[in-house]
Amino acid sequence: MGYRDILVHVSRAETPTLAAAVDFARRQDARLIGLGICPPVWTGVGLDALPASAIDAIEHANAEDLAEAKRRFEGTAERYGYSGRCEWRSSRGDLVRVAAVHGRYADAIVVDQGDAHWEPPSFSFAAELALTGGRPVLIIPRAREITMPCEHIVLAWNASREAARAVADAMPLLHRARQVDVLAVATPRADQVPGMDIARHLASHDVHANVVVRELPDPDVPTEILNFIADQGADLLVMGCYGHARLQEMIFGGVTRSILRSMTVPVLMSH
Repeated sequence: MGYRDILVHVSRAETPTLAAAVDFARRQDARLIGLGICPPVWTGVGLDALPASAIDAIEHANAEDLAEAKRRFEGTAERYGYSGRCEWRSSRGDLVRVAAVHGRYADAIVVDQGDAHWEPPSFSFAAELALTGGRPVLIIPRAREITMPCEHIVLAWNASREAARAVADAMPLLHRARQVDVLAVATPRADQVPGMDIARHLASHDVHANVVVRELPDPDVPTEILNFIADQGADLLVMGCYGHARLQEMIFGGVTRSILRSMTVPVLMSH
């Protein structure tokens, strides 16, 4: 069974995310839900410390942002001829919490890559949403306009819980793909061949994958993944989102952080 409901977070910034989300939903024959999130006025300063005019100005600016987001969402859907399968929602509250709650009633959440100049090094909206939302998160790079054929998929495999979850979440896409490559980047071990067991599991689901192993004594995993994608001309990366301690500065493993900063194709992440 494919994805039937897809949620896209519509941010204030003009990015390729909306067009990619509509294209993705169209190819999946899914309903697309656009979500605009208005931050709370209270952001650490007591409301009684702000004059009423300042509160009114903030509320007006937030309302304008939501209206503009809705216009862009509906305009993009109309441009793709997909208006009949789209709906708009708006809500107020913490960005991650609200997106996670709405995302739990969808099969996948589409978000923007994020801006490293705006987000602090210890935080990524996309990765935080993957960690807390309970749904796979499809992250769209900002670099260029993106289409979503999902014909050549690279599955980054390290036998972790998160990678196994990503495989299960991506199964509808893996079934439709023209080519699936399982890429295992690991230090050499004589007692195992990385990637073979997951390839057998995929075959039992009628997904036939090529296993590619990069055994290196001190591998730079993100670089190996990104170079492989570029060399093969793949159009989607599937991987686990590696969460560690819940302290903010320790949330992301190095691979997750590096991929999010340097991604060149859409990435489906799960936790």
